[in-house]
Amino acid sequence: MKPITSILFTAILAQSKALTHRPSMLVHIYKSKSSHFNGALTSAGQKPKQSRIPAKIDPIFIRGGSTSLQTSFTNDLVTTLIPRIGVLTSTLLYFSPYATVKKATTIDSIGELNPIPLAIMAVSSLCWLAYGLSIRDAYVTLSNVPGCVVSIWYVTSLLPLLKGKILRTTQTAVVALSAATISLWTWLSLSNKAMSKVSSALGLYASFLFIILSASPLATIKTVIEAKNSNSILTPLTLAQVTNTALWSAYGLAIQDKFVWGPNVTGLGFGIIQLLLKILFPSKSLESVN
Repeated sequence: MKPITSILFTAILAQSKALTHRPSMLVHIYKSKSSHFNGALTSAGQKPKQSRIPAKIDPIFIRGGSTSLQTSFTNDLVTTLIPRIGVLTSTLLYFSPYATVKKATTIDSIGELNPIPLAIMAVSSLCWLAYGLSIRDAYVTLSNVPGCVVSIWYVTSLLPLLKGKILRTTQTAVVALSAATISLWTWLSLSNKAMSKVSSALGLYASFLFIILSASPLATIKTVIEAKNSNSILTPLTLAQVTNTALWSAYGLAIQDKFVWGPNVTGLGFGIIQLLLKILFPSKSLESVN
C-alpha cells in the first residue's frame, strides 16, 4: 500500500471509530414524575386522575444550552443521523479531486486543473477542524479530519508540477492564508478572550473561507452562458455539494449554530445555481461543440 493511501485509510478508519464510540454531548431532560402531584391531590381528599402517559417520560435529548423541547425521534434524526451522513458527504467532497490530482502527478502535468481552490481547501479544512475542536462538536471535527490530510497532499503534490505565474499565485495563496490563520490563532490565544468569543472568531473565519471555496466553480459562469455548455461544471461534485450543504444546514439550524448553517446555506445556494446551469446548458462533448 502506498504511503498516501495508507495515511488516508488510517484517517478514515479513525474517523469511523470515533463516530461509533462518540460520547454524548447532549443534556438529558426528564419530565417530572406524576406521583408528587397525585400525592398532593390525595392529601387534599381528591381522587387523582389516571395519567395516560407513563410516570417517567423517556429522556428528550437537547443540545447543551438549548431550552426548546423536541420529540426524541426528531431530535435524534437531526442531531445524530443527519450529521453522521454529513460526515460521509464531507469526506466525499474532499476526495472528489483525488483522481484528477493523482492523474496529474502520474503524467507530470496539471492540464486544466486549477490549483487555487485546492490551496484554499487545505487552509479551510484546518480552520473548520479548529472550530470543531473549540466547540467540542464531534461531527464538525471528524468531518474535516480526512479533508485536512488529503488537501495538504493535493497542494504538496501539485506544487512541483507548477511553473511561472500559476506557481507564484498558488504559493502566494498558501502563504497568505496560512499567515492570516496563524496570526488569528495567535491573537486569539494571547488576547485572554472568553472561549465563546474565540469560537465565534474561528467560526466566522472558517465560514468566510468555505463560502469562497463553494463559489469557486462559478468562476466559469460567463463562459458557460456564452458557450451554452456546462461541461466545466462537474456534475458529481455539484450533486455532492448540494447534498452535503443541505445536511449541514439542517444540522446547524437544529443546534442553533450560525457558523454551521450560515455558510452551508450559502454553499447550498451556489450548488443550486450550478445545477440550474447544468439543466439550462447541458454538457456537450468536444465533437458536438466543434
